[in-house]
Amino acid sequence: MERSGSLFDTPAERLDAFVAQELLPNKELKDEIDDAYRRAQGFLRDRCFRSPEPRVLKMVKAGPVMTGTMLKYETEVQIVVFLDCFQSYRSEADYHQEMIRLMKDRLQRCWKSLAYSIDDIWLDSDIPGSLVFRIQSRMTSEPISVAILPAYNALGSCRLTEPPPPEIYVDLIKAKGLPGEFSPSFIQLQKSFIKSHPVKLKSLLRLVKHWYLKHLKFHCPKAPLPPIYALELLTIYAWEMGTNSAENFNLSRGFVSVMELLLDYKGICIYWTTYYSFQNQIIGNFVKQQLKKERPVILDPVDPTHNVGEGKRWDLVAQRASQCLKQICCLDKDDYRIPAWDVKRARSIQVTVRRQNQKTLTIWVDPYDPIHQVKQQPELACLLIEEHSFLSFQEPGCGEQQQLRNHYCLADYGIFSDVTIWLSGRVTSEIQLFIRFSRSRTYGYSLRSNDFIGKLMRMIEENEGLSPEDHILMFQGQPLQMGFSLEYYGIQEGDTLVISERRVSQASFLRKEQQVRYFF
Repeated sequence: MERSGSLFDTPAERLDAFVAQELLPNKELKDEIDDAYRRAQGFLRDRCFRSPEPRVLKMVKAGPVMTGTMLKYETEVQIVVFLDCFQSYRSEADYHQEMIRLMKDRLQRCWKSLAYSIDDIWLDSDIPGSLVFRIQSRMTSEPISVAILPAYNALGSCRLTEPPPPEIYVDLIKAKGLPGEFSPSFIQLQKSFIKSHPVKLKSLLRLVKHWYLKHLKFHCPKAPLPPIYALELLTIYAWEMGTNSAENFNLSRGFVSVMELLLDYKGICIYWTTYYSFQNQIIGNFVKQQLKKERPVILDPVDPTHNVGEGKRWDLVAQRASQCLKQICCLDKDDYRIPAWDVKRARSIQVTVRRQNQKTLTIWVDPYDPIHQVKQQPELACLLIEEHSFLSFQEPGCGEQQQLRNHYCLADYGIFSDVTIWLSGRVTSEIQLFIRFSRSRTYGYSLRSNDFIGKLMRMIEENEGLSPEDHILMFQGQPLQMGFSLEYYGIQEGDTLVISERRVSQASFLRKEQQVRYFF
């Protein structure tokens, strides 16, 4: 399967050497790639697009050569060609195929000016919107694949060291193209985003890419797998979260961390605000809708319309990652798995808690933390008890507020970015709820939503003879403490609570609860 040393035969402590010896390209290959690029560049400028026909504004080298993550067996180069005939995203969409046909026709007629030989001109589904051909730049070299992508020069003369003007992304969103259709327009930002990272991270990127090509795609050649770019972004995210963007780290831990993250793909929601943010209302609302899509969500940091992993067979990726984690490249000398970094499925977000006519409270929350766990943050817990209030959230453009229920998390509401929630005043209207006893007996009870669990337990004791010392109420698998209200736990009209006998280990906890009996 692999022409030389195999990843799965390499001990974890030898991964750095494996990358250096088996994956890094040599100078000869780099020179041949550069030679192919120069030849293709000259063809496009001098033979393909000549005045008064569409004029080449500039050309940018793309792909692994551009990002500095090329493997020693990758013999390909991508070229993004910015043409003056594309005046907008829509005009590119209208004339893209015409430019592809023009390039193909010129290539078939003028190939002798480009290389010793040229063959296999085709459209590549792996690189949408591109014309691909294979050239022999030297009589003794390996054939090199060249992919050409015509694109609209959306960035114009923007400085690449700072975010583009928001209008560029507003126009992109309003163009309503296919996801990622206009991503090549932002290739220079993509280059800046990846190439600026430290050398050690590029070693990890090479390792993950090698695994993708030789141990995933090799076994699933016809499956609609996510693109390599999706795994590159996932790797960068794991490094940022797991090492706090450290320049030096343990390569095996990084590799294991990426594999473990792939196992949990159904919870992944990743984005960056390097080049676009939530400050502009149109961009912000669009990105928030993107983050609500079926996970995994991995937004291209340079193109918010492009969820790079959407609609792909992530289940196959997870299966192969699980197998990889059993190999010696992921195990220590005692055959235990190398410990992974602490990488969450989504970034923590800033939650601003607002109260009417009072100061706000700011907390940081993992979107996957249950609401009841969020409520246990000391400052927030005090407010909820003192004011007998509950937390609510209002969708942008929606008039109604919805209560954040205890057994849900912010992710369940599609919240993955900074958000404002409200500490709403207590609701005193009566609600009907149900208590399930043993033998499937269920009875209804009427209380106010701000009544405490202790009051409900006292009512059950009076009606059923079940003392609070011996029994406990559960809601959605969570034990309810007597000093908290129904609304604190998100208990609403029609919900069912279950009563069961206390375990002996809960006795000490009960004695603490008895200190708050004044609530009932």
